[in-house]
Amino acid sequence: MDLPADVWVQALINGFTLSWIYILMALGLAFIMSIARILQLAHGEVYMIGAYIVFYLTTAFGLNIYLALPLSMIIMAVFGIFMEKFIFRRFQNQLLAPIIASMGITMILTNVAIVSFGLYTRSVPRIADGSFQVFGGSFPKDRVIVTAITVFLLLMVTLFLKKFKSGQAMVAISQNREGAMLAGINPVQVSRLAFIIACALAAAGGGLTGAILNVSPFMGTPPLVKGIVIIVLGGLGSLPGAVVGGMILGLLDGILPIMFDPLVAALSPLILVVIFLLFRPQGLFGHE
Repeated sequence: MDLPADVWVQALINGFTLSWIYILMALGLAFIMSIARILQLAHGEVYMIGAYIVFYLTTAFGLNIYLALPLSMIIMAVFGIFMEKFIFRRFQNQLLAPIIASMGITMILTNVAIVSFGLYTRSVPRIADGSFQVFGGSFPKDRVIVTAITVFLLLMVTLFLKKFKSGQAMVAISQNREGAMLAGINPVQVSRLAFIIACALAAAGGGLTGAILNVSPFMGTPPLVKGIVIIVLGGLGSLPGAVVGGMILGLLDGILPIMFDPLVAALSPLILVVIFLLFRPQGLFGHE
């Protein structure tokens, strides 16, 4: 395929940027699934509402996006506390009930966005304009900054999990729930913390996506699916697995559309998931 070099470079940059946003989604989903033992299918709508909060704060109040983004994370973290306490806490270790509750939350949040902002797409003020020139190549500033922010957030999560007692408690609950409870760790408190971090990361992903693409009421479903795919590829509860799975998926999304038919590009990650489920269901870094 004879394409200009700049097309390949742009595809790689786009895929690399999307990888980190997908990782934010996957990590939040993994926290909720491995700690609260709930499949939270409304996580994509948390991402979407987070993006709209950034849009509203920047357009209606004129806030800088670097201030609007952490405010959106805080607001959705509080929403995570509400969801955990009043909706999902009673459904732990159940399969059907949390899925139905998630569907209800999805419908409510989607309709709230439609009524509040309309069906058409909105644009968040760009996080940066122009490009960096490196070794003769052009790297869009917005993609570089978005990547830097997502990497920073993931480093902060990693530091929290490794160095703070609350983070270590999350790891303990995810690895051995019964043993952690015998050691005095409160699973309710840890589950609440998982929802807080997951919702904050989803809001960050939504706000950053809005800063480089667009915001719409239906933007939450694709990243939700991507997050689930990453968990399958990397392995549930594995941070390195989430990073590697996100990289694979993001680069596929960046490169395949310029190489093949859009349908082939869309189906390829799903085919990859089926292969993993058949031959390595625990994922790349998961345990047997």
